[in-house]
Amino acid sequence: MKRKRASLLATWLGFGFLVGLTGCGPNSNCGCTPAPSGVVQGHVTDGQGHPLAGVVVSAVQASGSDPSQQYIAAVTMGTTGSDGAFDFPVYLGSYRLLVRAQVSATVFLPRLGPVLEMKSAGTAVAGLDLELTATTPASLSLAISPVHGAQQEDTLMLEQILLQDGVNYHLPVANLKPAVVAGQELVEIPNQPPGTYALSLWRGETTGTHALSGTAQAGFTLVAGGVTNLILTVP
Repeated sequence: MKRKRASLLATWLGFGFLVGLTGCGPNSNCGCTPAPSGVVQGHVTDGQGHPLAGVVVSAVQASGSDPSQQYIAAVTMGTTGSDGAFDFPVYLGSYRLLVRAQVSATVFLPRLGPVLEMKSAGTAVAGLDLELTATTPASLSLAISPVHGAQQEDTLMLEQILLQDGVNYHLPVANLKPAVVAGQELVEIPNQPPGTYALSLWRGETTGTHALSGTAQAGFTLVAGGVTNLILTVP
């Protein structure tokens, strides 16, 4: 499990780094030859059909050896305009669109769209409209025990698990390095949509070979309007 989770962390961090690059993506200006791509287009609205502006829409791909449990990572993304419309490039391949949004004080349930295929360069896949459902947010209050030592650091990953079409999709939510303050290692994550979640923690040394010195995992449910208090124990 340690090796699988560590590999998963590296994969997600790698995907995050890839998305952050602007030099050689579909809108490349680095002088290299970008991979063939097309465009995805659609609108994001709330339950009353009102457009939602400033919402990030991600094109994601799923991976995992267990077909009932898949881990997703963003490949490209775009942001909706004032009319709720999005229009951004994706490489050729198979994707789903993911929206997990908060607009002003309103938190929405995550929305994972159907599979779409980008088959030909220079083409557009349109009509990918996504309707979001507003919800009452929940919060997580986490204590890590024992706290990490002076020559250690913790890496904490929070995932939301979304069941769709018989598959548990693990959506990466946050990647943190909690600090020890006044002898405590506490993490507060507010304003999350209710649902099923999982935490994974890796404790590593910051000197020498940077060896892994402990791991911990926990699954839990966030209830709408509630605060879930957890203690994550690192063996």
